[in-house]
Amino acid sequence: MIGASGSGKSTLLNLLAGLADPTEGVVRLNDERVKGPSEQLVPGHPHIKLVHQEYQLMPNVSIRENIAYALRFYEKRFQEFRVQQLLQLCRLEHVQNRLPRHVSGGEKQRTAIARAIAEKPAALLLDEPFSHLDYPNRELIRGLILDLVRNEKTACVFVTHDSADALSISSRIGILQEGTLIQMAAPVDVYRRPYNAYAAQMTGPTNLVRAKHLPLMGVIHAQPPNAVACIRPEHIRLADRGRIGGTVRNVFFKGAYTEVEVEMNRYVFLTFLAGPNDRIKVGQLVGLDLVPEGVHWLRA
Repeated sequence: MIGASGSGKSTLLNLLAGLADPTEGVVRLNDERVKGPSEQLVPGHPHIKLVHQEYQLMPNVSIRENIAYALRFYEKRFQEFRVQQLLQLCRLEHVQNRLPRHVSGGEKQRTAIARAIAEKPAALLLDEPFSHLDYPNRELIRGLILDLVRNEKTACVFVTHDSADALSISSRIGILQEGTLIQMAAPVDVYRRPYNAYAAQMTGPTNLVRAKHLPLMGVIHAQPPNAVACIRPEHIRLADRGRIGGTVRNVFFKGAYTEVEVEMNRYVFLTFLAGPNDRIKVGQLVGLDLVPEGVHWLRA
């Protein structure tokens, strides 16, 4: 689930986990209604686990004991076996005897996930699982989530505002806009055919161009002047004798590629992706070509 801040992502997770009462409608898990906190002495569902952004670990016991606490009602032998299994799965063996305040953010996140999956829940809910992590830990947690889905056969719903995270590991993406689910589809479909301008911007870099400006780019169409087209940067190519041209305003080196912003005229700015060996400087005049099939018309 992706969306802007305040779009309802965390609220949705609390509803799914049975930690908030819906104003209307119901939440179901395998055809069983999930009760809200007003109907239960202890809020929550035993087979749905939510990992919060703040981790919510017990501060004065070790990483190992934090995980073991989730299994406190089980027989001791199974508890020890499962804790050791989770320490290995979540790569926490080297810090198992440390207190939470003495481990990194990534290790705290992995501990919270290990504790949540200790009883093999039917659904794992993650609230911004990558938001506090550096790049190496983001990669580690992302791989861990994929391993959990495959090996533990656990359904996983995670919310994020980072389109790259959502596109790379999801089987389906839902887009929330002001509390409304406006689109739900496979990542490739959401990216290539976003529902509206908001959905396009939530799923990655995009050029939003009004129909009246497209003839300047060699695009013939039958849309009204104020219709908006979504053109992803990879559908615009650098060409010495391109059909359109402009002045480079910004250049952002991204490692494997360079993101270039070009001013076509006072109304139109386009972003395209250049190769790592393309020598492009601010103020340079460049020619561009547009891939016609890269134009997707958005709903108003």
